Amino acid sequence: MNLHRHLLMLCAISLVGVGRAGAQQTIALVLAQRNSGFHQAIACGARAAARELGVRINVQAAPVYSAVDQIPLLNSVMATAPDAIVIDPAHATSLLAPLREAARAGAKIVAVDTSINDPSILSAVIATDNVAVGREAAEALASLIGNRSGKVAMINSIPGISTVDARIRGFEKAIEDYPNLTYIGNQFAGENVPAAQSVFVSLMSANPDLVGVAALSNNPAMGVAAGIRATGVAERVVAVAVDADEVEIAALRGGFLDALIIQRPYEMGYEGVTQAVAAVRGEPVETPIRTETVTATRENIDQPSVQMYLYRGNCI
Repeated sequence: MNLHRHLLMLCAISLVGVGRAGAQQTIALVLAQRNSGFHQAIACGARAAARELGVRINVQAAPVYSAVDQIPLLNSVMATAPDAIVIDPAHATSLLAPLREAARAGAKIVAVDTSINDPSILSAVIATDNVAVGREAAEALASLIGNRSGKVAMINSIPGISTVDARIRGFEKAIEDYPNLTYIGNQFAGENVPAAQSVFVSLMSANPDLVGVAALSNNPAMGVAAGIRATGVAERVVAVAVDADEVEIAALRGGFLDALIIQRPYEMGYEGVTQAVAAVRGEPVETPIRTETVTATRENIDQPSVQMYLYRGNCI
């Protein structure tokens, strides 16, 4: 009898990671941008979870951050009939149709970082509290500006991305608490570094009393840093950015950015795959999961409590 029970236990263990048709379960990770430290870190976390859980993972990433580029990737992934899709949608509405089709085909859908306008098809959402990110950026900007008076502005990527829209709301609400600062609005530059640089240069030319700028994602932040360097205004314009790609870290060290609101993309990828596998296996799913942030400055960037969250890895 004991031998029989032992054999049953071994059989149960051998079935971990096996899908509905007896094959190993496959999780597809569909990211919005290949050449991005943030997305590389998501992929590293996802691969770590896949190894621990004994599932296959298929990692795909668009060449640039664009729904137009991400949708064909998603369609090609769907053709392989994965058990689950973990995705950071490049647009809140443009990805709805293919994701609904994937859900109808039986795939579990998990959103990481960004989300979509139909959460009913999602098994889980893992993301930063992006309204809080916007608020933190406004507070960091105001703190670094101090008692000076002047204008502040934002330069961001693309409207319709859930993270961007939420961060803008958080920033605009929080900046109202600083009467010495006059907020002159947000401009979109796409996910294009030279375009963001050009927007900053034009903004600076039209507003010589500009004292602060916020760029709430990595590509606009790199453009702002380049614009500050080109115009030579690093000593009088405070710049706060979101994310911690290598170029952003170099700009922080060089004095062209003054603070980075750093997210935890590795954790997003890890939890994305973990919750996707739980959904496939009919196990309890935790959602939403809100990942934390840490603010880096030149003074603390080398401290272990900040270093551990810098975006590292090459996992796409």
